[in-house]
Amino acid sequence: MDNIIEDSIQAAAMQPEEGADNLSAPRLRIAAEVVAAFGPALADRVAAYAAALEAHRFSIGEPRPVEHPLVEAIVAAGGMEGVEIIPDPPKPEPVPVVEVITVPEEPPPPPAPPPGEITKLRLVEALGAAGKLRDAMALLKLEAPATDLTDAELLLRERWFAAQSLNLHASEVATLLEAIGVDPASLIA
Repeated sequence: MDNIIEDSIQAAAMQPEEGADNLSAPRLRIAAEVVAAFGPALADRVAAYAAALEAHRFSIGEPRPVEHPLVEAIVAAGGMEGVEIIPDPPKPEPVPVVEVITVPEEPPPPPAPPPGEITKLRLVEALGAAGKLRDAMALLKLEAPATDLTDAELLLRERWFAAQSLNLHASEVATLLEAIGVDPASLIA
């Protein structure tokens, strides 16, 4: 608080306006909040300090009276009559808060599988429902040791294990399905 008052004292000294009556123009400007911080006793303190300074003029060997720097500045300006109290600036009107509500977008639908694409699980279920699953497993030679398979048979079996989905139009898949008597078009829905 004292820093605000000291800053106010330093910034408060002002030159009288040109053409103004130098005797009636205020020589010190003080913010209303600084005056309010001192309360109603500020004028009494200024009067008491001015009287103490006047009495000190005729004393010998007595120390000069000391008061708060603001009170001293007011007395130096000629008392409360030499002070202009600057009103507090108007408080800004509150800015209305606009709440932005974002509506989450629906995630896009999963992309449609390419024509002829089917998950391996769906193919297994369709072959099981048609009674052709054992035939398909026999053609894939899933139980045979790798050493008993040709490279093409081993590759087909490993692709079967690795795949999550199959393209019914691929030659290997179409050949396998035709060999067990299943029309690939009947599996595409």
